[in-house]
Amino acid sequence: MVSPAIHRIKEVEKECQQKLNQAQLEAEAMVQDALKRKKELVAKAREDTRKAMEELATRAEEDARRESKKIAGKEREEIEKLKEKVRPRLQKALSLILREIGIQLK
Repeated sequence: MVSPAIHRIKEVEKECQQKLNQAQLEAEAMVQDALKRKKELVAKAREDTRKAMEELATRAEEDARRESKKIAGKEREEIEKLKEKVRPRLQKALSLILREIGIQLK
């Protein structure tokens, strides 16, 4: 009577050990899947961040170009205005100087 009970206990222990081993394998597989998914998510986040940074850099560069063109345009206008103001004075000054040194222009 004791012998069949011991045999049954050993069988139950063996089954429990097998179930425990199986549970450990399943847990390890779950952890591996979670790590793989985490790596994928991190890689995707990095790629999204890189793309966003490139987009921002491109927009900033375009904005800088537009602003530079505006500034250059305003500077050109100011230079033209100054030229227009200076031109009559320059001609008068040149003609005075030339008269004083005795050169006549035709």
